[in-house]
Amino acid sequence: MTLIAVCSGKGSPGVSTLACVAGAVWPHDRRIVIAECDPSGNDLAARFGMTQRVGMTSLVLAHRHSAHSTSPFDTHIQALPGGLEALVGPVNPDAAMSLDRELGVVSPTVFPEEVDVLVDCGRILSGAAGQQRIVTAADEVVVVTRPDAAGMAHTVWTLDAVRSLTTKETSSVVVVGRSQFHPKEMEQAFQAPILGHLPLDHRSAAMACGIPGKTKRFARSGLVSSMRLLVDRLSGEHGIRGEHQRRGADETSIDSTLDASRSPAVAWGEQRAGVGP
Repeated sequence: MTLIAVCSGKGSPGVSTLACVAGAVWPHDRRIVIAECDPSGNDLAARFGMTQRVGMTSLVLAHRHSAHSTSPFDTHIQALPGGLEALVGPVNPDAAMSLDRELGVVSPTVFPEEVDVLVDCGRILSGAAGQQRIVTAADEVVVVTRPDAAGMAHTVWTLDAVRSLTTKETSSVVVVGRSQFHPKEMEQAFQAPILGHLPLDHRSAAMACGIPGKTKRFARSGLVSSMRLLVDRLSGEHGIRGEHQRRGADETSIDSTLDASRSPAVAWGEQRAGVGP
């Protein structure tokens, strides 16, 4: 298993979007699951009309009730439109914080060894025990930032918080949008390498979040192209690249992994009517 924690400082620089698109272009011969563990509240269930009864909460409770849980991992998985596997977290902040407390006891033993996991940790919070345990155990902590002065200041604080939790040199930064600062200047300020740059592509990001649009345009977008490069670097660093083919390497595979043509309203209506995929 490779455990990647994706997080940020203050603001909403695109942690959830990055996790979903990265999962869509992950190496095709590796099983990848998105796990929502944001103690401030999560998004996928609301965006795609998915039930919150199955996901991170049910998985953690199964392990808490039995040290040798017989509940199969797959029973807690739901598929996003297109098939990308996810462990959805609670939308409600109070429920999300309760889940974080439980994660502080069992994390990351809830994840099986044969699965790569991209954990959406959201904004780093002081005192979030589950979030801290995930960051400590992660093979890589990716901090997402906007390259303005405020975003960089928050990122410096976030990286300091991450370093206080682990002795491993496993932190890197993903920059979203154009910057007036040179990459070397940013790396010097962060004291961490920049893993990659993503364009501030509102249309493609919205499609990744479930807003309907043309999937071919999404597959050809700068966001997806940049994410492929980022995932290549990330997977290469951790020896998980495998074959050079990647999930999402062409338009057809993007179609089947993260379907950008279906809105959350459609998914929600299908779920209620019992006609979903």
